[in-house]
Amino acid sequence: MTAVARAAFLVLVGATFAAFFVAQRLKSSPPTIRVSGLAVLFSPNGDGRNDVNRFALTMAKPADDVAVDVVDAAGGRVRRVAQGVDLRPGVPLRLNWDGRRDDGRRAPDGRYRLRVTFRGQGRAAIVPSLTLVDTHPPHSTVCVGVRCTQRRTANIVEPGTARVPVYVKGVSRRYPTQVRVLRTDDGPPHEVATFTGPPRAHRLLWDGRVDGRPAPPGIYLFQVRVRDRAGNVAVSPAHLQPGEISGRPGLTIRGIAAQPPLMPVTAGAKVQVFVDARGHGYRWSVRRIGYPQVRRHGVARNPHLSFRAPQGNSGAYLLTLQSGTRTTRVPFLVQSQQRARILVVVPTIAWLGTDRVDDPPFDGLPNTLEDGGTVDWPRVFEGTGGLPAGFADDVAPLLVFLDRHGIRYDLTSDLDLDRSSNPRASDRDGVLLAGSERWVTRALARRLRRYVSDGGRLAYFGTDTLRRGVTLTARGDEGTLSRPTQPTATDALGAHLERLRTIERPQDIIQLDGADQALMTGVLGLSGFAAFEESGPELPAHAKLLAGVGEPLTDAETAEAEKTGKAARPLRPALTEIRQGKGLAIRVGLPQWTQRLREHDVAQVTSNIADLLRGVKPRIRSR
Repeated sequence: MTAVARAAFLVLVGATFAAFFVAQRLKSSPPTIRVSGLAVLFSPNGDGRNDVNRFALTMAKPADDVAVDVVDAAGGRVRRVAQGVDLRPGVPLRLNWDGRRDDGRRAPDGRYRLRVTFRGQGRAAIVPSLTLVDTHPPHSTVCVGVRCTQRRTANIVEPGTARVPVYVKGVSRRYPTQVRVLRTDDGPPHEVATFTGPPRAHRLLWDGRVDGRPAPPGIYLFQVRVRDRAGNVAVSPAHLQPGEISGRPGLTIRGIAAQPPLMPVTAGAKVQVFVDARGHGYRWSVRRIGYPQVRRHGVARNPHLSFRAPQGNSGAYLLTLQSGTRTTRVPFLVQSQQRARILVVVPTIAWLGTDRVDDPPFDGLPNTLEDGGTVDWPRVFEGTGGLPAGFADDVAPLLVFLDRHGIRYDLTSDLDLDRSSNPRASDRDGVLLAGSERWVTRALARRLRRYVSDGGRLAYFGTDTLRRGVTLTARGDEGTLSRPTQPTATDALGAHLERLRTIERPQDIIQLDGADQALMTGVLGLSGFAAFEESGPELPAHAKLLAGVGEPLTDAETAEAEKTGKAARPLRPALTEIRQGKGLAIRVGLPQWTQRLREHDVAQVTSNIADLLRGVKPRIRSR
């Protein structure tokens, strides 16, 4: 090859390489594309807020046929939002992306860009602007009274408190924090007040008012709503269920409350009561239920009140506490120093289990066994005027009846009985369960069955008794009640029970013919009952029905019973006396019974039950 040829070849090769690099530079250099309106953050979560990212593309170079894709951080196509569009210079191309992929599924949270392909020019350009898909709601926690980082303290204030601090973690820098105040102790949680906190503020203040007035005593829960830059909204706490609430969003408004002993106090011994009067002084007095005489009284400020229990027979006493215009009453039990033949057991487990108190960690929901939760004991009583549920209607009338009819008894609580080895037929003639013994531990239920089969005599008043289980954990003088069960069709003694039945017109109830007359000694008739918890046709194992009182079967029920071969008796007894093993079990399944103890026939049957428990022959009482 000549020198001229070699020179020409080198020139051609150089020109080829130069043309190639110029073409590559033209292809890789992005055209002039301007994007406007592309949201830096958006949240395509379907809640109607910032679900769609709307934007516009404008090109400054000659028109071209374009396709627009959303690509992920690795450059992979996620969604084609435009195809075959004639993009003209200076004319905005308006597009939107709903956060979905080509297959319709939502794109994962992360960073995305736009890629524009120019079909006429045979090249593509990545728009530098980023958009972030964020569908995760912000994390927020609310604590009332104290900061979330501080140790647990009781979230309790007195009525009229005008500045209640509410601390919120995870607030927005741009949007205000909305707060709902819910009341939770008087039915399902319901809103009673709202207020708003400014952006960035972690400490908010509630003025303590509901409908323009100071909030009444009760349990309150604070629920906050925060919004992040992407538009995600978080509500905290979101689920108002025990055990699912973080932080301490609960507040208790309380004027005065007391925590009495749950075990009986020996007559003459010291009674120690915790009194929460919110730091104020208070007056106190003690009297026996059913009697007006004040047995003890005084003035105090110390939250730990101590006084001597009255002397005399066993009985229930009321401690009345007054601080300013605020009053509460709580019962406590006094056991005589002299032993009686009947042991009366009051249902403190049911009192605790239905007591609507917000225990630590103060989540704003009442802790009760009714909700399947865990209950701490001891605790203050927050019932009507401090009286536990069922005390005024069921327990007190029965104890007053025994007192006024000269029937002596020992007195204890089921909580105390559970922690002992009692009752035993060898040292207790009779045991009377006063009120609705809704929950019973497995150990106590087993001991009650053994007590009756060994020759003991047991009577229980109040419907829904001995039908639910509970686990009791004791740590000295305190503990927990947990794992409550649902009611069973049979009680702890094996009695098959029907669902509580209520009728519109009160009816007379009759006695089973040929039954033992001891239970109904001196009774002319029982009438006017409208609610019944009746025994089913099946008796407990190795049991014999001695007496039954209830409504007669209807003709249709009689025919059905005969058809199924279960017509063992012509009535549905709600009051029964059963021989079980060597002992007796008497069940009063009439919820109106204790309210009618002033009526002669109801009083006569009650006296007969007390006589049967003591092992003496019932006698007719004068009218």
